[in-house]
Amino acid sequence: MGFGGKREELAGRQIVSGQVEDEHEGLLPPEEPPFMGALAPAPNGDPIMEEILGGLATCLCTTLARAGRPACCCMWYRGSGRPPMDYCHCDCEDGEGQGVAWVRMLNMENAAMTGTNPRISGFRADCAIPAPRWRMTVELGVYRCVPTGDGENGPSCQERTNSAADGHWDDLLLMQAAQCCPAIVNRRPVFIRVDPVGPLGGCAGSVVALWVDYRPSKVNTGRPPMPKPPGMTG
Repeated sequence: MGFGGKREELAGRQIVSGQVEDEHEGLLPPEEPPFMGALAPAPNGDPIMEEILGGLATCLCTTLARAGRPACCCMWYRGSGRPPMDYCHCDCEDGEGQGVAWVRMLNMENAAMTGTNPRISGFRADCAIPAPRWRMTVELGVYRCVPTGDGENGPSCQERTNSAADGHWDDLLLMQAAQCCPAIVNRRPVFIRVDPVGPLGGCAGSVVALWVDYRPSKVNTGRPPMPKPPGMTG
C-alpha cells in the first residue's frame, strides 16, 4: 500500500522552490498539459474564478505527478466541507499513484472590511457595481491510503514512520503547487496554515490554506440597466 519502495527513487524528483532569482523563475509553465488525474477546465460564467481555482487545480495535479506522487483523482471541488474521506483510491486504474487531491474555495471576505478602518461603498442602481477586491481563502488538499495493520494488530512503528514521512512530503508538495503556480503569482498569495487530516479508517491527508486576491468581472445580467430613482444623479 502507498508508494512503498519508491521513496528513495523519487526523493530526488521533488520540485525545489525558494531558490529562484526572481518571482517568475521556476514557475510551472502555464502551457503544461494536464498530468494523470487532472481534469480538463470547465469554463463557466466567472472567468476569474476559473483562472484561479482551475489554474491551481492544474498546478496541483502537475506538481504531484512531477514528484512521482500523482493522485488518482485530482479536481476542483466545491462544498462547505472537504471531500468525504470514504474513497482514498489506494491503487489507480493505471497502477500509478494513489489518493484524491483537490482545490477548494473556503470563503471570501471583502478586503475593504478586513482592515482596522473598513471602507464601505454602496451599490449603483444601474448594476454597474464597482468590483470590490475580495480576500479569498483557498485550500489545497490530498488524501492518501495509510497502513491499518493486519486486522488483529495495528501498523508497525516503521509503517507509521514511513506514513508520517510521506504525509510531510505531501505538505511540501501542496505548498510548492501554490508557490509555483502562475495562476496566483500576481494575486498577493499568503500562506495561512498547514494541517494534517485524519486518519479515518485507512485514509489520512494534508491540507494547505492560503489567501489570494479575487476581483470579480462585471456581471452580465442580460437585462437593461435599472432606472434611476427620482432625484438620483450620476
